[in-house]
Amino acid sequence: MKTRNIIDEHGNKFAVAVHIILRNFWEYYLEEPDEHGITFGYVMGIENEWGSVDMEEIKPYITIKTTGKKLNEIMPPSGMEWEGEEV
Repeated sequence: MKTRNIIDEHGNKFAVAVHIILRNFWEYYLEEPDEHGITFGYVMGIENEWGSVDMEEIKPYITIKTTGKKLNEIMPPSGMEWEGEEV
């Protein structure tokens, strides 16, 4: 799956494979899930944080799911930037 790197304020890179928005408008920037459906990424919700996510748990609440070249149309998380772009 095509990924796109986000860069945090410390210069750390993270490969985003999927961007998800839930019904409550929380945004998920996630890597590809493992064989158990667990994935890791950055979540913007009540608090913004890194952590693991069970895809089966959030699946019923997904309103938008973006992958591949369509990731080029998504804004990066707050305080971060996409690799190769300037803020």
